[in-house]
This record gives sequence, structure tokens and C-alpha cells, in this order.
Amino acid sequence: MRTFTEHTVDIADNGHVEHLTYRGLLSFQQGEAIWGASVGFRAMQTAGLVLSRTRLWDREFLSVMSAHPGPGVLGAIEYVTHCASRNRFHLLAPTQSTGCHGNMEFRWWVSDSSQCVEIELCHGFVPQQFFEFVDRVRSSKEKADDKSKLEELKQELTRKVLMGPLEEIFYSTDVLNPIPREANQCTN
Repeated sequence: MRTFTEHTVDIADNGHVEHLTYRGLLSFQQGEAIWGASVGFRAMQTAGLVLSRTRLWDREFLSVMSAHPGPGVLGAIEYVTHCASRNRFHLLAPTQSTGCHGNMEFRWWVSDSSQCVEIELCHGFVPQQFFEFVDRVRSSKEKADDKSKLEELKQELTRKVLMGPLEEIFYSTDVLNPIPREANQCTN
């Protein structure tokens, strides 16, 4: 039986194929923001499947736009695509907090200059309670057990996103216009 630690993503970079693992992501993240990193890694797995239909997707041509501002998600995107370090990453609403908040979306656009895929976490995957906890923690409305309940919920969501089949976790849509490499913008 496969375990979630065996999740992998293959991607080309400088003529070499890299075999990235979920375990490698955990080392890259150094134990930080694991829920966000897990959902980001699985979203990039989904993008890789779509963008590799005719040939293996290649970091050289990738651009990513994210509607999710969390550091774990950004870490996973960087681990897989290297788009942030190559200045081809764009946050959809950069004026908002760079941390989790109730108005964030679990949605990404990944382009390889010839095609673009929109990836979105299925509606209802993350319960409304998660967003309530996120908004209350570190606010004047925080309750004594909010942080521990939020951490428990994150652990459950991490298990769920890692154990389920991608097609039951994410919607993926081919977008007609790819993200222009220079502008990092995608239109549908």
C-alpha cells in the first residue's frame, strides 16, 4: 500500500529530470507550515500532470500565480517550480496579508508559456471553521483553545489532502491564454 510520503513530482530543469518527493518537501520546509506545504505540493502535482500531457513540464518555461498567500504554499511552489527565486511568481492579492486569512483562496494558475492550467481545491474541502479559527487567532477575539483547535484541524486537513486521489481534491481547468512569462498574468 502506498503512503503519502511516496508522493512524487517529476519536472525537467536544465535538461535534467528531477524526481521530487514529499519527504524532500518536508526537509525543504524544515517542519514549518506543513498544511500549506502539503496542499501546495499536491496542487503542483496536479499542475504537473496537466502540463506534462505531451512532454514533461520544464522549470525553464514556468510561471505561477497564486491566490493563496501562505508561506507553506509558497514553499511548496518554490520547491517544485523554482518560480519565486526566478521572479516568475505572482501573488494574486499582494496587498493583503502574506499569512493565512479568511478571504484567501486555494487557487493557482501555472503556465509553461504554451498552456496554462488553473488548479483549485474542491469547494468544501476546507471547512468554514478553519477560516474562522484563522481569522480569530492573533486577534482580540481569540479564545484560549483556538490555536490548538486550528492545529488539530490543520493536521486532519494535511492527512486528507495527502491520502485522497488528486481528482477528488482539486479541480483543474485548462485556460486558453497562458501566463505571459514577463507579466506573470493569466486571463481566462
